[in-house]
Amino acid sequence: MTQPETEPFTKSLERMNLFQEPEARVLIADLDLPEGSRGLDVGCGVGLFALWLAAAIGPRGHVVGIEPSKERVEAARALVGHGPLASRLEFREGDATKLDAPDASFDWVWCGDVLHHVQETGRALGEFARVVRPGGRIVVKESQLLHGSFLPGHPALERRLRQAEMEWSRHEGGEFSFEERRQRTLASLRAAGLSVERFRTYLLERRAPLPPAARDYIQRVVFERNWGPRLRDRLAPDDWTRRSALCEAESRTFVLDDPDYYCLYPISVLVARR
Repeated sequence: MTQPETEPFTKSLERMNLFQEPEARVLIADLDLPEGSRGLDVGCGVGLFALWLAAAIGPRGHVVGIEPSKERVEAARALVGHGPLASRLEFREGDATKLDAPDASFDWVWCGDVLHHVQETGRALGEFARVVRPGGRIVVKESQLLHGSFLPGHPALERRLRQAEMEWSRHEGGEFSFEERRQRTLASLRAAGLSVERFRTYLLERRAPLPPAARDYIQRVVFERNWGPRLRDRLAPDDWTRRSALCEAESRTFVLDDPDYYCLYPISVLVARR
């Protein structure tokens, strides 16, 4: 069985965001962000969450999205920067640990699925607190503080795949894996002197026949990218064979073709104030 070439990370981000969209719009609505407010999206990726945040705060609101690389800024502008809400959106290069913004210049800060990538977590949170107005909110969203389930009926194999993925992520996560860093989010907020007023987890449930965005994300991002060739050397040969039989689209036992297939995927939202 052949493996597809790895696609640009920006495309994987787009697939993940579209997979999460129904619940993302709900959790954003639950924040009840002030009409006409000004917000900062730190690590805006391809801009979809910035777009949904802008929709929630109305025509007088404004969202600034930042990314450390020009490539991702351009990806956000290309995907959402020319639509009907373009006047509410601004995308530019920026560093989470050294924000180019005056003190108290935003009503709220959003950081979605990004904080675990930032090695200097405390410094970044200090910057979030600096640029948000007194009483303003800092919202941190992290997916899979608890493990999702993408291989129902195969829990032992899925645990080994996740262990291999966790070990692989240490090359970027440093001392801790991405999973470990995600699970330290609450402690990181408190260590930064922030008061955590809300911690809520939303559960995404998808079942066969899968919506196109769900099938696209699970196949192309989870199976082909996250659990793809980069994990092969970290798995026993028998596990790789079983993974291939379940996770490759050309397999006769491809799990997404199972009429009883389902997945569960948690998203946690923490809201803090300075």
